[in-house]
Amino acid sequence: MNGRSAMEGSCCEQPQGETLVFTCAGAAYTGQLANRAGVQMIQQGAGRLFCMAAVAAGISDKLERARQGAARVVIDGCEDRCCRKVLEKAGLPVDVHVVVTDLGIEKQPSEPRLVLDTKRVVERAIEAIGAPRQAPGA
Repeated sequence: MNGRSAMEGSCCEQPQGETLVFTCAGAAYTGQLANRAGVQMIQQGAGRLFCMAAVAAGISDKLERARQGAARVVIDGCEDRCCRKVLEKAGLPVDVHVVVTDLGIEKQPSEPRLVLDTKRVVERAIEAIGAPRQAPGA
């Protein structure tokens, strides 16, 4: 079974909400890569992209929707972990956390490989979402 079909099955089995994807969009290569990976995840049906700015601004209806999510996936660009900190400050749990630089991708690489690096981040995030959801029913 590929990562996509596993995710779709897991999402459909979660009655309490949807998988929400929060990404960094910082100025560095890894921030832009994190955002691109989030967009690619939603294009693959692995969740719904959610607005980090709305969470940081404390917009009540957006915070309520984020609380109702089945899972919150955070893709941070670097070790600063800004997205995770924003969610935690808002009282929202982080279910899956991927940090681009933890995958060995440099913040300012001499030779950016956007397509290949994005693929690595997406694969890692989808793998991380699938593993915890399969464990309880196994």
